[in-house]
Amino acid sequence: MGNIRCEGDCPLCGRFKKPKCKHGVKAIRWFVDFNHEGKKIYRGRDLDGKTLKTFQDASALITKARHDIEKGIFNLSRWKSKTKYNFSFNFLSDKWYKEKAIAESQGRLAPSYVCKIFSYLKTYYLPYFHNQDVRQIFNVKDFVNQLPKMSLKYMKNIVDGLHNFFRWCIEEKYINEMPVFPKIEVPEHLPTIIDFDTQMKIINFIPEEHKPIFYFLFLQGSRISEARALKWDSIEDDKVWYRRTFSKEKLYERTKTKRIYYHRLFPETKAILPRRGFPLDFVFTHGKKLKRHYSRTFLQSLFNKALKSFNEKYGASLKIGLYEASKHSAFSQMHNNNTSLEVLRKWGGHTSTKTTEKYARLKTEDAFNKIQRITPPCGESVGIAQNPLRAI
Repeated sequence: MGNIRCEGDCPLCGRFKKPKCKHGVKAIRWFVDFNHEGKKIYRGRDLDGKTLKTFQDASALITKARHDIEKGIFNLSRWKSKTKYNFSFNFLSDKWYKEKAIAESQGRLAPSYVCKIFSYLKTYYLPYFHNQDVRQIFNVKDFVNQLPKMSLKYMKNIVDGLHNFFRWCIEEKYINEMPVFPKIEVPEHLPTIIDFDTQMKIINFIPEEHKPIFYFLFLQGSRISEARALKWDSIEDDKVWYRRTFSKEKLYERTKTKRIYYHRLFPETKAILPRRGFPLDFVFTHGKKLKRHYSRTFLQSLFNKALKSFNEKYGASLKIGLYEASKHSAFSQMHNNNTSLEVLRKWGGHTSTKTTEKYARLKTEDAFNKIQRITPPCGESVGIAQNPLRAI
């Protein structure tokens, strides 16, 4: 009953006629085909979705079909395979992405993440895999090897996205096994941070209209997206509650970690807050005629200009991003004034102290510098904040 076929060719003797040719080359995978009640059955997987990798696997499946037919329990709908098109990378990746887009519209995924997935699909995944059958993708090493020159971190993000796709394929029963993925080791990044005095010197180069939000970021050490999203209903006396965030310029009624948390406002921070508005007005706005909230790119451009002016005035060559100059630096200053990791975890709205532990490593680095009586170049080490409010 039926036929057993194999996929692949020996470069010397051509198409396989046996499980293994005389040159020792083995078939890639096996298929069975047979007719039942006028219907053509063609399968490359067993009924559990496992690939037929050997002749014995295919033979066992034929035996199973014969048994079910003889016993009158043969279920045609279960045995009939989907078309090859339904297993193409192009088809399934489109389905996978649409699910991500729906999750974004429901607030379950950040737009920034979904935007990255779309970029990876268009730029890297589809040009390489195109209409390949996902059941025949056993190793993605060749895909990784052909990627253009890029940082290891960015490469890992691309590979992680692809891993997420194949995990979805397993969950949806399109494949039974995860392809082999190469391990990409990304060196740990120790953020560049600055001390309190350097922060204040940089702020001196920020235009007066925009200083309040920079004071807030440098003093409170909040996430930039959550500071931009602050509304007056989140500030009560000496507390600021974080319950909103921006992602790809879209406002979400949740934080990055989906948890509401609060800070105690330092007296210095309260002193620089703008005049209080209506509960649902943004705290930090700019513009003379039309008041609007800050965008991520506008904030970054203001900081870049101030940093350039700082370097020119003080003859420095400080290279640092706004996130490291604000959140990372503020947290390191707090920890250097003996604030515990658990308090810092709650302050930062972290779900685990593992996220916060990087600040303990920065503190150790600073201690080593003191022991050796080293005065590091501006911006390359942790400086102890001179502001006494850093000890919380």
